[in-house]
Amino acid sequence: MKNHWMIHRVLLGLLMLVSGVLKLLMVKPSGVAGMLSGIVLFSWAASFWAWILMLGEILSGLAILSNWKLKYTAYIPVIILAIAVLFMIIKWSNLGSTSWSSVIFHLIAINAYLMLACDYEKKR
Repeated sequence: MKNHWMIHRVLLGLLMLVSGVLKLLMVKPSGVAGMLSGIVLFSWAASFWAWILMLGEILSGLAILSNWKLKYTAYIPVIILAIAVLFMIIKWSNLGSTSWSSVIFHLIAINAYLMLACDYEKKR
């Protein structure tokens, strides 16, 4: 069972780390800022929020991989993924064009990060 826990944690850490590094190196901060500028919540400082997003993904991924303060760091991806579902993935103006498999994937990932935080509390 302990191996399953480690595999679960490593995969979740990589999920955040890889997505953050890809945003930083491939999409570039300006591309992420452009994506965020379409969201009213972040449009007032899109470049600032782009850096917060990329650093949040990278640092939380590294923290989860290193098993560092999971009780707290596992909630960073929950916030990132919840915002992504609500503002990027669900097309509120045209629900028919929403990628529902992507919504379900994000909800499963949110659940996995919450389980990571809760399982950490049980082990203490």
